[in-house]
Order: sequence, then C-alpha cells, then structure tokens
Amino acid sequence: MYDDIDQGYPKILFFSSSHCAPCIPIEEKLKRINISLFGKKLRIEKISIDLEENRHFTQEYRITSVPTLIIADKKLSVNITEEEIIDAVLYAFITSVKI
Repeated sequence: MYDDIDQGYPKILFFSSSHCAPCIPIEEKLKRINISLFGKKLRIEKISIDLEENRHFTQEYRITSVPTLIIADKKLSVNITEEEIIDAVLYAFITSVKI
C-alpha cells in the first residue's frame, strides 16, 4: 500500500472523476477538515480516473466507484448524503490511521 508519510501524516489518495457530482462536496470537506483539524498537514492527492495516465492507480487500488479515499491500507468509498454523517465519517476515517 501507499506509505509516503510525512510528519506522521499519510497522504490521502482521493479518486474522483469529472462526472462525479458527490466528489465536489467531498473534496471541499476534505480541505475544510484538513485546515480546521490538521493545520493543512494532510497531503491530499486528487487522482482523476478519467485520465489514461492514472489507469494504473485504478487497477492497483481496485477502484470501482468514485469518490474513493485511500489512506495507508484503508479504503473508503464515500457514497453518503447526510452532511453531518459525511463530516463524521471523513474525520473518523482520517484519524483512524495509526502511524
């Protein structure tokens, strides 16, 4: 799995696409959580599954839907619509990684 770790924070791989409507609010929430809770220490790498050069990522990480987040060896497909639940799940997911 991905082990590019800096200052104790792993990089978050955020799989998205240009036709993914839920990806927009998820990306905004990730940025907000990163700023408010982590002081911009999280490194979020957005990977578009639309681009041919990213096909190896989608195969390597077995991406079947977007939005999908990967941290260390944990994978989360984010298909939730309730605002508070999204915030809580994203926060729990991000903080669940033990370095």
